[in-house]
Amino acid sequence: MKLSAVSLGVLSLCVSLVASSQQDEFHPSSETFAEPEHHHLELPASNEAPKHDHVQLPSGQAQEDPTSYFPWTHKPICTKDADDDPEDQFCVYTNASFSNGRGISIFTRPAIAREFASLPPFQDPTALSSNGINLDSNAKDLPWYTAFVPGKGMGMFASRPLHRGDLITAYTPCLVTHIGDLRFTDDRERMLRLAINQLPPATTDAYLALAKVYDEPEVVAQDILKANGFEMKLGDLMHPAVFPEASRYNHACAPNAQYFLSASMLTHYVHAVRPIAKDEEITISYAPPLRLRADRQNHMQSIFQFTCTCERCSSGSHTARESDKATQDIVNLQWELDRSQRGDRDAPGPGGVSVKKAEQLVALYKAEGLDGFLDTAYGYAALAYNTVGGTRGAMKYARLAAEATRLRYPVDEEGVGLQKVREWEGMARDPMGHPSWRNSNRNRQKRST
Repeated sequence: MKLSAVSLGVLSLCVSLVASSQQDEFHPSSETFAEPEHHHLELPASNEAPKHDHVQLPSGQAQEDPTSYFPWTHKPICTKDADDDPEDQFCVYTNASFSNGRGISIFTRPAIAREFASLPPFQDPTALSSNGINLDSNAKDLPWYTAFVPGKGMGMFASRPLHRGDLITAYTPCLVTHIGDLRFTDDRERMLRLAINQLPPATTDAYLALAKVYDEPEVVAQDILKANGFEMKLGDLMHPAVFPEASRYNHACAPNAQYFLSASMLTHYVHAVRPIAKDEEITISYAPPLRLRADRQNHMQSIFQFTCTCERCSSGSHTARESDKATQDIVNLQWELDRSQRGDRDAPGPGGVSVKKAEQLVALYKAEGLDGFLDTAYGYAALAYNTVGGTRGAMKYARLAAEATRLRYPVDEEGVGLQKVREWEGMARDPMGHPSWRNSNRNRQKRST
């Protein structure tokens, strides 16, 4: 079964661009505390209040042949329920030598663990390093560095000028976990602490240095997961994943960087989406971009318990009310353009009207600082120009849509990103061969019948 990232529905490009731009996605908090000295998390006893007693692994484990549970470096430890089929249990799988000793722990079902084990990073020791993934965070030539930001904690900053499309970070998670089926908080905490303790010391420390929401010692492993988890769909289950480096990015509603998750490489990528000056903070968005300010603020408060004070939420070059109006205009324009592409009876008629609306849509995205989501606006513009036979405009915006899609979605695996790139690149090569070519007359005929 192919693993896939969450929130990437495979939709028709011609009729579903609005939906793809309004997906609700889960994003991590980037606040962090000073890194502690290495220590071992104490494991609470199952089904009891945490006692802070170390739980010993089953006796005789050291005598077992490690190849019997390859590629895991520790014998998998599973939840115990007499009624459970072994394949329905959830187990902790750890590979402490993963990616040159970075390590990874996964809490999931056996079948999904086998899916993980079949992925390139587990099968080829060079799959990550040869693609620039998991670079040493202490290296001197990285395009980023971290520094304390008053009121936010640690943040990510550009160590040199960055341009749209530049890769900033590419890292694998230290923890991937499914926690929905465990009935007791103590059970979840025990299994997560086991997963974290089995990681290499430096990776354990990196996890424990991350932000917390509630700051309750009894549930510290879950608290950090809640504050820093990027949700992924693995197999048929949702799995929050923690990427320590990615958790350094602070939020902005008009971010200068965009991220995506590659399930096949288990990697979180971040690219610049507009020019970033040296020493400028690098930000990503934790909230859906086309929500109004009040909705975005509620989202931040309910999930991350902080109030966003980014430029888009604060009075500056334009008021929050003007920003909300622009956001609503974006939503309305996309709805109108979507109906026009479908040939709805009450959609705007002349193709030239759609071209003007599409150009207006692109301008609004840029004015609102939504450069990381321009694939949607560029896509509508490409379709609008192609509908009226404007090959030059169609080719221009199709190329831009393909480029923007590569910054927002993985294209190394089957999914919505690869589907979109194929469509836009196909239109850029041969606009007349695309189904949208000069279809405005056909659409008007549909509306009149």
